[in-house]
Amino acid sequence: MPTHVSIQPGRLYPQPGYSVQVDKEGKWTATQVFLCHRNSAVQLMPRPNTIHPEIGFISVAQSTVNFTEGDLAEITCHYAGAEPKEDEKENAVYTMGLSLSEEPLLSHKRYKDLAAKELEALQLIQSGKDKDDQGNKLRDKVESQRGKEALKKFERGQTSYYSPRVIWKESWVRNKEVKAAELNNIGKIDDPLGPVPPLAAGRNWLLNGATQTQDGKSFRIEMEWLASDRGGWDAEIYTD
Repeated sequence: MPTHVSIQPGRLYPQPGYSVQVDKEGKWTATQVFLCHRNSAVQLMPRPNTIHPEIGFISVAQSTVNFTEGDLAEITCHYAGAEPKEDEKENAVYTMGLSLSEEPLLSHKRYKDLAAKELEALQLIQSGKDKDDQGNKLRDKVESQRGKEALKKFERGQTSYYSPRVIWKESWVRNKEVKAAELNNIGKIDDPLGPVPPLAAGRNWLLNGATQTQDGKSFRIEMEWLASDRGGWDAEIYTD
């Protein structure tokens, strides 16, 4: 290690030992220590996006300076980046999540075949009405077994049900930000990439969103797809 006498103002001294690591998504990080004269620390401290002195595809994400005894200052730089690759998704990671979403009771498959007059009457009852515009009791319009079943549920306060939802995510790290073309299908029916689990009962996928997190010269991209309920997403709404 350089001695106190060798540290000259206005010069930054990179220390020979530093650590480098790469994670499963392809993000590279390194920690490099520099020494300098304390009077030059603020001026010489590497700023964010400064390229690493030996690894050209990583840059400073954060720098800290520690003023030690005498005239020395120790600067620690944390670098991050992604190695340029022809196949940027070589290290893509796929995850799946399961959740429940609350849906209107009358949208359940048990009630999909209700007659239009029954469905309208039940919807009005659910909204708090007991008679139609002509003064007729709405309950009298509910005649089928399934309609009466739904009515009993309303009367006990059950107006919704929980439907299972599957979320599929793809994440990877690269050296450039998300492209506009990659965002065009958000909110549309779309086929996910990777080892996607099979869906049944006419279900399909909707591209639900994208996030980008920058750290140095690395950009972590995450795409998320949401599985539909039975019958699939409405193609008239969720396609061009």
